Amino acid sequence: MFFQVILLVLCQIVTSDKSSIEISKEIDYSDLAGEAEMHKGDLLNFLNQTEINNKYRELYNCLLAKLLDLKRTISNNLNIQYSIYKITQNFASSPGSTRRIVAGRNTSIAAVPWQVSLREKTYPICGGSIVTNIWVLTAAHCLLRSKASELSVRVGSSWKTHGGEMYDVKESLVHPCYVSKTKINDVGLVRLYTALRFSARVLPIKLVAMDSRLPAGVPAIVSGWGKLREGGPSATYLQSSTIKTIAMKLCRWSGLDRKAIDPASMFCAGSFRHLSPDACQGDSGGPIVYDGVLIGVVSWGLGCARGNFPGVYTRLSYSVIWEWIHKHIIVQNDNNIIL
Repeated sequence: MFFQVILLVLCQIVTSDKSSIEISKEIDYSDLAGEAEMHKGDLLNFLNQTEINNKYRELYNCLLAKLLDLKRTISNNLNIQYSIYKITQNFASSPGSTRRIVAGRNTSIAAVPWQVSLREKTYPICGGSIVTNIWVLTAAHCLLRSKASELSVRVGSSWKTHGGEMYDVKESLVHPCYVSKTKINDVGLVRLYTALRFSARVLPIKLVAMDSRLPAGVPAIVSGWGKLREGGPSATYLQSSTIKTIAMKLCRWSGLDRKAIDPASMFCAGSFRHLSPDACQGDSGGPIVYDGVLIGVVSWGLGCARGNFPGVYTRLSYSVIWEWIHKHIIVQNDNNIIL
């Protein structure tokens, strides 16, 4: 943990007057993209390598530092971990923090190259995450009303309406145990007709390990093009923000208990005491990332960034979800190569 924090504070942070995240050399996935492109035949094992995990974690920590405005050099005697959590708390509870994803920042796709825009007949409906060269992970509720032939995915662009590349969808899958009324097991997959070509702006992200525990009170990063405030306009440029994970006991004490929260397939992030950064309508299906690993999918909430209602996310470590995802993304061709 100490080493991870040191990596975070060593990033050279460039602050924009427009509160955008300017991509410096420290947030550059080019090397990882080149390696991923060479390992397409064994991509999941590639993503599980310790060295690769460390590279993802280092770049994630650089973005986290930018989002937290952590610019100063920390002296030898400071409690570094406490300082980061303190900054996170102040950031989340500031009076101006309502949902930019609500309370986000303009963020280049190069900082979150796994982020995609899922579209129905070219109209953006949800977010998603690249998990292999042919599979994109999203929320089940994003796929209920559309045929696969009506869907497409935009990758590699910070803009919602243009740029990057468009890929047609060959197949869309909803988790067989998804319950639309309660959003239990809210996860889905889309398979692309054409394999992605990886680059610094188009890259898969590793899924969290099955049954792994998610610490409470730690900052994670959520991103998307959803509404900038409840009832307001959607973002045209990609937004990201840090939000803190919440202990399940506390989440169930919040106003969210009006709808059932399933601890096995869901977790909460945000705040139920203050206005807090949050995902909003249009962010559904998009990624929430912790420590450089995809831990969840934007699922549901009551409104956006309300003080007493944290956001709810699909828990990807839940065995029922994790095993279903891997059953589909571990596809073998005639040469017994994992795609």
